[in-house]
Parts: sequence; C-alpha cells; structure tokens
Amino acid sequence: MSGALSAACHCGAVRVTIPAAPDYINDCNCSLCIKHGATWGYFKRTEVEVTGDGIGSYVHPRMADPFVRLHFCTGCGCTTHCVALDDAIDWACVNTQLFEPDEMAAVEVRRPDGRGWIRG
Repeated sequence: MSGALSAACHCGAVRVTIPAAPDYINDCNCSLCIKHGATWGYFKRTEVEVTGDGIGSYVHPRMADPFVRLHFCTGCGCTTHCVALDDAIDWACVNTQLFEPDEMAAVEVRRPDGRGWIRG
C-alpha cells in the first residue's frame, strides 16, 4: 500500500494498516463506542490489513439486530477494528485512536448522535 499508515495496539501485538487516512472520522457517543474508547475511520474490508497474535472479537449481545463484530487485542484490550457480520459486505472500520495524532489531524471529525442505537 503506497502511502499506507500503520498503527498498533498498546502492547504491539496487533498491527493495523490502512491505505491512507480516512475521509472522515466518526466520534460516536453510543455506549459501545464510548466504552471501547474508539473513533472510527471507514474503509473497504479488503483495504484493511490486520496482523498479529491474540485478536479477540465481540458482538454486542443486547443489540436487537447486530451488524458488526468488534476486534481487540487479547493482551492489552485495545479495540482495533470492526467488520460487518456479513462477510459479503466489503466494509470495515478502524479505531483511529491507534494512530499518531498528527496522522489524523487534518481529517474531518463527525459526531453522530448514536445514544439511541444501542442500550446498555
């Protein structure tokens, strides 16, 4: 990936590479995003490379119609990325908090009101 950006979880066990900075970052206020400490950049699933050992996953159990699987490092607990549950959907989001602040400084930050999306 030319111009690609790479980041790692806190302990360095999981590494995420994206082709470039995202078009925008969602800083959502739903309970899932807040409690995972994530802000999201969106890509095609095929554009995101995740490597490393100890990658865990989580699907919100109380969501009426779950659509994403979150992934995290089982060593340090950092949320790294999420993908659509349907493997046919070429969509993924990456936790932009993993990257150095200057790499995301010029990216527009959107703040969707997600409080009503997920309860709990």
